[in-house]
Amino acid sequence: MTGTQFATEVRRKTGTTSVSLTDAVLLPIVNFCKDELANLIAQKNESYFVLPTNFNLVASSVLAREYPWPDDVLNHIVSVELAFDSTQSPLKYVEARPYPGGYQRLIRKINGMTEGKITNNFTNEDPFYVLVRRGIYILSGTISAVTDGGRLRYRAYPADLANLTGSSGLDLDPSTTTFGMPKQFHELWARLVSIHWKNGRVKPIPLSPSELNYKNDLKEALDAIATTDWGEEIIGSIPQDDGSDY
Repeated sequence: MTGTQFATEVRRKTGTTSVSLTDAVLLPIVNFCKDELANLIAQKNESYFVLPTNFNLVASSVLAREYPWPDDVLNHIVSVELAFDSTQSPLKYVEARPYPGGYQRLIRKINGMTEGKITNNFTNEDPFYVLVRRGIYILSGTISAVTDGGRLRYRAYPADLANLTGSSGLDLDPSTTTFGMPKQFHELWARLVSIHWKNGRVKPIPLSPSELNYKNDLKEALDAIATTDWGEEIIGSIPQDDGSDY
């Protein structure tokens, strides 16, 4: 569907017009539902919405080791790679692994976060990272400034719709750094928008039979694109502390 077709379909499902349900009211609901669906799609199939990006490494200090995530991170960090030597051409990257047990176990291991304790416990040959707040904290040896020294692969939300017009399919990627919504989910997306709008009325509007069956149809669509490969990291997943030191 195009943006224009999508808006028409939502209004058909809701029994509204462009006057009774304006684009200004509809568009935020459309983008909210897009994010809700994208999260479920990414949980079912790890190949969707993966985006690479680079960031610059800065000379290390206990504060400078934290690097913010991109603003459009969905719910997964796929991989972190680091190049510590700016003199190499091309840059030579090593993979940084998530630190087992996360931040709390790290604090217990090194008994306080100082640059000296970090460099005494970690190396640039085998770096780690922990997730803190909305960022990545690098655990390695001394870091020098390296342009594009960090390489991150993550799952990004599909791009927000700027309007509900146009003739381009909503499944098409708007740019090389953003994603569209997979075509097989367009009708379910429109149905979810209708459900949210109807339920959000001061006096909720009864759902249609297809809307009442939304969860079943969504499950079938998600199962159809599911993958059994769950080898990548999910943000917020913390390994069980088995009591051993790492």
